[in-house]
Amino acid sequence: MNSELNEKDILKGNISDIKSRIKKLRNIDYDKLIEEEGKGKNRKTLIEWLNSEKEKKGIEKKKEELKREIPIEKIKFYGKKKLTSEEKRLFRKRILEKKTKPRFMRQEFTKLKRLKDVWRKPRGIDSKQAEEKRGKPKTPKIGYKKTKKIRNLHPSGFYPIRVHNIVELKKIDPKKEAVIIASSVGRKKRNEIIRIANKEGITILNPRKGEIMSIKSNNDAK
Repeated sequence: MNSELNEKDILKGNISDIKSRIKKLRNIDYDKLIEEEGKGKNRKTLIEWLNSEKEKKGIEKKKEELKREIPIEKIKFYGKKKLTSEEKRLFRKRILEKKTKPRFMRQEFTKLKRLKDVWRKPRGIDSKQAEEKRGKPKTPKIGYKKTKKIRNLHPSGFYPIRVHNIVELKKIDPKKEAVIIASSVGRKKRNEIIRIANKEGITILNPRKGEIMSIKSNNDAK
């Protein structure tokens, strides 16, 4: 508790003032406050609120302790793949394709503020965009697709695959595919996935803070 304020000073005034005062303080002994309030004015609503805050703090502490207990498994393989000369050529081609690909805008998007920036097929009988008149926005066609060899490729050079468990991880081809661990996966299961990925030489594309193995520890592991 703050050295400048004792229990009596904190419990001065009305309930709303006491609550705002307590929220500003860092370390609070709720048991002493409840005891002091019981001896004094004995306001039931305030005592109930102090008990609920005490329970919340206890739950938060338990969660923090659990987080500290579970260690973080380090990722060995992450980042880009070593591309062949042919793959580099295809990636350069993909960049050019992306630049030349037009922006597909829905009809009247530039005129009506209420319309969202999402594609919708023009359906009017006399729609100039549907008739592909000159000067009107382009419509999606088969010809705008990317090259088949590099379609759906991640910028790292791998095909990204979302993984939820070890069974899905074992189906991965480390030479062509890389893993994106699902956000719903918890710390314990995530550690297991990382451990097996390190053994199999599988690349993980979404490492979290503190998961990337340092260069020194990576050299020691080798």
